[in-house]
Amino acid sequence: MYDEYIVQDSNQLRRIEEALLATYFKNYDQDFLTTETGKEDIKANVYRRYNNALKHVVPWTAKQIDLQGKTLVEIGSGTGSSTAAFAHFVEEINGYDIDEQALAGAQVRMEVMGLDNVALHLVAPENLVDTLKENHANGVDIILLFAVLEHQTIQERHETIKLCWDLLNPDGILVVTETPNLLHYTDLHTSLLPFQHFLPTELYARYAKRSPREGFSNCFTDAASLSYEELDTSIMRWGRGASFHDFELTIGKDHSKYLVANGFEQEILSWVNVNFEEELLRHYFEVKELDVPLAFSRVVLNLIYKKSEIPSTSLPPTPEQVFIIDKYLYREQKLVVNSLNERLAAAEKQLHDILVSKRWLLGNILAAPYRKLKALLSDSPI
Repeated sequence: MYDEYIVQDSNQLRRIEEALLATYFKNYDQDFLTTETGKEDIKANVYRRYNNALKHVVPWTAKQIDLQGKTLVEIGSGTGSSTAAFAHFVEEINGYDIDEQALAGAQVRMEVMGLDNVALHLVAPENLVDTLKENHANGVDIILLFAVLEHQTIQERHETIKLCWDLLNPDGILVVTETPNLLHYTDLHTSLLPFQHFLPTELYARYAKRSPREGFSNCFTDAASLSYEELDTSIMRWGRGASFHDFELTIGKDHSKYLVANGFEQEILSWVNVNFEEELLRHYFEVKELDVPLAFSRVVLNLIYKKSEIPSTSLPPTPEQVFIIDKYLYREQKLVVNSLNERLAAAEKQLHDILVSKRWLLGNILAAPYRKLKALLSDSPI
């Protein structure tokens, strides 16, 4: 059902690539685009993100709501990859972004793919909330935040989540996907450095030069000339990550009762498998008995919240087979048990060898009179 919408026509792919090079990538360092990293970035924007959304995010979302006839709002629609993927299945999409060049590329993508149910809107960050309130006062069925929350300032992020929750129709869903988890040890999204995203703003900017990602590290060469606010905003635009704290402060302390998908569903696991860092965080949650949904142990957050409160048992249990630490501990326990069994078997063999040996039999015969004498003496009265 979903594979039939994968773009395989070379002419369509060429036209989308040309459009993005002339718009979204126009202000990029052109030398960077000739590197392997740059080429991969182009491929990701031309078709990989679209394919991932189509193969994983769309069916994952469709399990929670019937997409047919629904209205969808995407905030941070960018070059239109996820927008186009959902446009095949819903009635109407409105995409919002702050990047004019990205939207220009997205518009060509929609035209090339023949998608006429998509409206794209350029909006300044400070006007996003008011624009959404005005354009969608009658409510929305689905709101999609695809790799966007991590690029917002804290204030923007919290205003966005709260507004999304308010705009949803009864039984509407908020889909948050491809959002890096702030609580993980390595910043795999931006700097590619361990613990970088935990650092305070000034230290973050000074340490950024150690990043292997050249375009990122060069961005902070003039950090000393920027105000704290400018520096912090620049860091957030690159992407720092989000955490469960954001959802507690916006949806409420009881936000978990609205969570209907947590990123451990097969559609997501086949896209982003569980790694060891995730397992360390999950194990920490459990050992400390923290009241935090396991969704927030994943290195990338993939969450679906449903506006109506759901029964506490409706979220399917996380499949135990994906837990690396559990498997590791089981393996270690099994190794210990096997070692003990081997030692026991060796001791039993040694005892058996002693019992059947001629030396043991001869010793028993020679010792027999002394045992009999000892027994007689012990029975005699003093």
